[in-house]
Amino acid sequence: MDPLDFLTEFLNTYSPTGKENEASKFLFRKMQDFGFDARIDQVGNVIGKIGEGRPVIFLCGHIDTVPGFIPVRKVGDEVFGRGAVDAKGPLAAMIMAAREFVGEKLKGTVVVAGVVDEEGASKGIKNIIASGLEADYAIFGEPSNARNIVIGYKGRLHFIVKVETKISHPASPVARNASEEVINAWNRIKSVLAENGRSKLRSPSCSIMSIKGGLSEAEVEVSIRVPFGVTWREIFDKVNLAVNAVDEEVKCQLELIDAVDPYESNKRSPLIDAFRKAIKDVFEEEAKLLRKTGTGDVNYYGNWLNIGDAVTYGPGDPRLDHTDEERIKVKDYLGAIEVLRRVIRLVVF
Repeated sequence: MDPLDFLTEFLNTYSPTGKENEASKFLFRKMQDFGFDARIDQVGNVIGKIGEGRPVIFLCGHIDTVPGFIPVRKVGDEVFGRGAVDAKGPLAAMIMAAREFVGEKLKGTVVVAGVVDEEGASKGIKNIIASGLEADYAIFGEPSNARNIVIGYKGRLHFIVKVETKISHPASPVARNASEEVINAWNRIKSVLAENGRSKLRSPSCSIMSIKGGLSEAEVEVSIRVPFGVTWREIFDKVNLAVNAVDEEVKCQLELIDAVDPYESNKRSPLIDAFRKAIKDVFEEEAKLLRKTGTGDVNYYGNWLNIGDAVTYGPGDPRLDHTDEERIKVKDYLGAIEVLRRVIRLVVF
């Protein structure tokens, strides 16, 4: 199957987070057709395997996208469509690269997974981890402009601050209003996480995901990006102390939703060396090693395995993530397929 036809068909299979079923079935059928030993697990991840034994190289991209279908069309050298950049384009490139090794005699195993819920709570990669799938090298499909390698991501801390006060009349001059107190709690969180002149990569950032409340009960849902060099637990403990620095009339409680530490690759990894060589050969450019302020599935998998041999890579301009102008350059998509082929060959032969 032509790589461009595969990409456009995949993009036309709309799959916002929580509604990935049709796209999972599409990938499963295609992987079977290509000769992968393929299956769909209990949460909807599609996993295809080639070869046996070690080393194992794991290529993982996500099936889900943010909501909002974009009509799939080719304009010049670009293909428009929801997920073209984030991250069906990178996943399609992985599948197209790996299928070239079906039937070849490998000295190891190539595993390709399309996972669900990356834009949500990362249910897909968490199930992969729970299944015990261990790899020697891991590549996560995210846009890096096809010429760069992402070696680091900030961590994430996601929690709800719940505030309770005594019930009283709003006209009372001594009344403690829960909605006002939850705003005070948010301001204390921002204060304790103040940047103090540090770089974005070394500073935590925080944002409100939702807020609701009344006179006696209120809550704010908070997401914090955990900087390099700090654990999510350290940030959580600091926030917990700040939020509870009030008198007995205001009860504050933190409810943890999800957390993952920052992840950074080993710059001396053979995987990074393979990417450097492949990118130089294909694009005739020196690859840049990047760190991002976001968080991805690589955080969960890389920290679980405790390895430095995991990176993210893929075609697409990350500035187009989640936008209505999401599109990918055909030459970058095809070039990324060739880069991934070369990387697989370098580490599994």
